Order: sequence, then structure tokens, then C-alpha cells
Amino acid sequence: MLLDAGADPDLPHPDIGLTPLAAAARVGHLAAYDLLAGLGATGVLDRVAEDVLAVARGQSHTLPDAPPPMPGIPGRDSGWLLGQFALLGRVEVVRSLLDAGVPVDSRGWSNFTPLDQAAMHGRLDVVRLLVERGADLEDCAFDDEGPTPLDAAVWGWRNNRATDGDYENTVALLVAEGAPTRHTPPTGNQRIDELLTRQHEST
Repeated sequence: MLLDAGADPDLPHPDIGLTPLAAAARVGHLAAYDLLAGLGATGVLDRVAEDVLAVARGQSHTLPDAPPPMPGIPGRDSGWLLGQFALLGRVEVVRSLLDAGVPVDSRGWSNFTPLDQAAMHGRLDVVRLLVERGADLEDCAFDDEGPTPLDAAVWGWRNNRATDGDYENTVALLVAEGAPTRHTPPTGNQRIDELLTRQHEST
């Protein structure tokens, strides 16, 4: 949509210098990378970006040893990419990284865990996998008053809905697992309201 409106596909980031193509590679967003490349966008990919692209393409299961490229991402390594692939719904990539030893609760954008990020985007299959692998259902993203994974799912439905997200079944899975939330009905979704009511009545 931004490109259709005239956005410059080669305009570099003002602080870190990455072009959109290089940024898409560095954060493992394969669909954005392929779209930009198909339109002739340019950008120099360093070894780290090439390694991340290899993971995104399923050609590698090893994250590069490099700090996050942008502000707002905690940590000093590439563990944050687990959450990036989780929010994109890349369940096979998430599985391969977990199998390779990336911690299931690695912090990503704004200190969210991969489960927070997957839940916020309604990525049911990824949420199921992360729960099976022992992801923390009670973790609070920012501090003791921050959002839990179930909070993130409800907030995502209400405020930042991914058009292809399965929010109802994501909420249902988290409620069934006993995940806590501070959200209460109404949410604008009858099934989610019923699930939240059941969750609060059981606690």
C-alpha cells in the first residue's frame, strides 16, 4: 500500500542506513524482501542479513552472532528473531530455531516474548508450538503490570488485528491452558467474550 502511494523503495533508514530491502532481509521478513526485490529495490546485504535470509528461507537453522539492528529490541544477540518469525506465523522456522536451542522466551520487539508476539497476531499454530515447548504463559512484557500472552491476544484483536490472524482459537487455546489476563468483556467478539468470562470465573 505504501509503495502504491509512492513510497521510495530505496530510501535508507535515517539512523541506521539500511534500505527497505536490506531491513526486510535483516529482520527475516521474506515476503517483504521478495516484494521489494521483485520491484527492483536495491540494498547492500551484509553477512548478517544473508544469514537471516537463509533462516527465513529454511536453508539454515543457525542465527547469526550479531546484535539487533534497530532500537526497541533488547539483548545483544539474534535471539529476538525467534519472536519476529513467530509474529509472521513462520511455524516451521520457529520450530527449527527451538530445535537448535534458541530459548523459547527470548525477548524481542518492545520486550515481548515470542508467545506474546504470536498471540498478538493470532498465529494459532505458532502459539500452540510455543506452549508445547514450555513458553511462559504468565510472563508480563514490560514489568509486573505489563501484558501477558493472553492480554496480547485480546489487545491484538481489539486494536491491531492481523487480517489473517486466528484470534478466537488463539484465545481459546490460551484460556484452556490457564493463561491469565486482565482484559474483560466486551471485546466486540462474542466468542472471545465468552472465553474471557469463563477464564475469570475459573480463577
